[in-house]
Amino acid sequence: MVFLLGEGQIQFKPLKIMMHHLKLFFLPGLIACLLAACGGYSETTQAENSTTKSELNGHFLLPTEAPFYYSTDDIYAFLTPGTAPERMISAHRGSRYYEGWPENCIESFEYILSELPAVLEMDLRLSKDSVVFLLHDETLDRTTTGSGKAHEKLWDEIRELQLLDDHGDTTHFNPPSLRDVLKWSEDKAIIKLDIKRNVPFELVIDQIRSADAVNRVIVIVYSLNAARVFNKLAPEVMISLPVRNIAEFEALSKSDLPKNRLIAFTGTRKTDPKVYESLKKYGIIAIQGTIGNLDQRAKARGFQTIIEIFDQGAGMIATDYPIELYREMKK
Repeated sequence: MVFLLGEGQIQFKPLKIMMHHLKLFFLPGLIACLLAACGGYSETTQAENSTTKSELNGHFLLPTEAPFYYSTDDIYAFLTPGTAPERMISAHRGSRYYEGWPENCIESFEYILSELPAVLEMDLRLSKDSVVFLLHDETLDRTTTGSGKAHEKLWDEIRELQLLDDHGDTTHFNPPSLRDVLKWSEDKAIIKLDIKRNVPFELVIDQIRSADAVNRVIVIVYSLNAARVFNKLAPEVMISLPVRNIAEFEALSKSDLPKNRLIAFTGTRKTDPKVYESLKKYGIIAIQGTIGNLDQRAKARGFQTIIEIFDQGAGMIATDYPIELYREMKK
């Protein structure tokens, strides 16, 4: 065991977690230095190994070696049936249940990308002084060393807090702002932004545009009407909206929303195959959430039960266990 010194406290952390943190953040730099000394490393080589814009049989490819960074200069084609990477995985809250790696955290996003090529989902909240930052709950209590409602706290106070992992253990990571994440994500991954209730669409749009991040961002909304509003404000940004049944699909198909700006979240329960089929014919990728019961069933029976959902027609799985799912897919 080792000690971690936090904000006026001492926290025990397992040695294996600390060693993994050290390996993740220092080993790549050491390797880069050694390769550079041997004349075998360049920024071009790094880019070629860490991102992909290739296509095979009409589909974009994702990287097969760590770090699993990827990017695209055409997110619309990247997220269209027939050209999208096959069997994509979305990491819910980035890292939710992994010991030592708190949710909604840049360092945890790096950890996930050291294990698999994932779309990274995250949650957006607003501070008292209108800074957009990453947090799932309305309050700070569960996931940080702070307490109280997030919108009643200034950003300078929030940014100094330490994040807690799912076990309640304090880490040495801090809450990031959306601006930080947009900058970090360049040439690394596509990110999904779950905009919580008190966060104005306009603030998020301004930051996406300022960071030139349109080709690496998907925005999550929770109704067809919200999708219309967001699309009117930012017609260039990809939107994820709920299409959980045939009735919601029919409503979408009758709307004036451009289908090449949409992906469909089919919910967290078993989806009618007709919904998958209808979305595919319409030209929209289906994201199946396995968060909750489906993930727990997979933990008990094996993650092959999740892979079967791809075979039924889902193009992307949103899960709390992205590493386990990816390892099962690689068998």
